[in-house]
Amino acid sequence: MQRALPQPILSLVLLVSWLALNNSVAPGSIVMGAIVALVVPWITHRFWEIGAGVKNGAALLGYLGIVVIDIIQANFTVARQVLGRNAALRSRLFELPLDLEGALPISLLAATITLTPGTVSCRVSPDQRSLWVHALHTDDEDAEILGIKQRYEARLQRIFGQPVTAGERPSSHGRTES
Repeated sequence: MQRALPQPILSLVLLVSWLALNNSVAPGSIVMGAIVALVVPWITHRFWEIGAGVKNGAALLGYLGIVVIDIIQANFTVARQVLGRNAALRSRLFELPLDLEGALPISLLAATITLTPGTVSCRVSPDQRSLWVHALHTDDEDAEILGIKQRYEARLQRIFGQPVTAGERPSSHGRTES
């Protein structure tokens, strides 16, 4: 039997956030906040059942810090690239082999790549063994792959308690230039 509140803490956070954002505790705001607090967890309940739990909270906090710093730095890099000569850009579409396992960890890796300006994750293979990534500019595709695996994938493996395998030089299969 499914509980009325599948994620009670999320429901509470949503209700409080709704009231804070509306800066009101009027009856209408409370009712609408309660609806949001009930509906969102119900709609997203399948996501919460994935079962990929965080095993290392300290590593997660470190990961978030690194991602925020990378996003800020990448914004400046991309601004320089876009404002410079477009002919100098070497965009590429490449296949990133994945050692990471599970829908949630892979989704977090894909989101991290997309949130970092200059790169976009395009598609996860049906077998979840690779991720297609587009880079606005890269001189060395293998170095780009190795950087993503060491900087993000290895950390996500530690966060989710998976054996860390990132770090070897990637093979050159499945490369496509754009």
